[in-house]
Amino acid sequence: MCGAAAIGAIGSVGSAIFGYQSEVAAVNAQNRAKLKNFERQNVQYITDVMLDNAQYKQDQISEDVKQDQIYQNMINEWRDYDSQLDDIFSKGSFKMEAAIREMHQNDYAGTQTGATAARLAGKSTKEMGFKKAEYVHEMLMAEKRTEMKKDISRDRALWDSWDMYEKVRYAPIHGHAPAPPTLAPKPSPLGAIFGAIGGAAGAFE
Repeated sequence: MCGAAAIGAIGSVGSAIFGYQSEVAAVNAQNRAKLKNFERQNVQYITDVMLDNAQYKQDQISEDVKQDQIYQNMINEWRDYDSQLDDIFSKGSFKMEAAIREMHQNDYAGTQTGATAARLAGKSTKEMGFKKAEYVHEMLMAEKRTEMKKDISRDRALWDSWDMYEKVRYAPIHGHAPAPPTLAPKPSPLGAIFGAIGGAAGAFE
């Protein structure tokens, strides 16, 4: 009888230990799964950070190139405006030279004398003065228009430059790395001990 009780007690203890070990194994497997998932999340986070940083550096390089293009486009526009203005001034100078030649050709009063001769001689000078004023006015207005176009071109370049800068003004914000998981605690061995003691006591009873 005592041998049967001992066998029952040993079986109860063994059963309690096996149950405890099964619980511990289950908790360990659950924690390993959580840690593995945490590791994958960290690898993905680091990969995303590297890709974001690489893209940001590439965007900065592209922004530098585009800034140079914006500036060069503005310079090219200014050169074109200056060329147009030079053309207008050149034509104006030729017109004034032609007007001066015409004045000298027409200021001869012939055999006339007195007031009539003076009036005829002064008429060509007066006409040349009107033409010269007209040509100078055209050139000055062309110069003002050129300056206005340059201001518009500069303002447009500044706004385009600012828009490009805004795209790379701030570096990417990656946020927090994945938080470590909360691991499940191992089951207390006290339950297994008390269960084994209770099972052994019941067997002896």
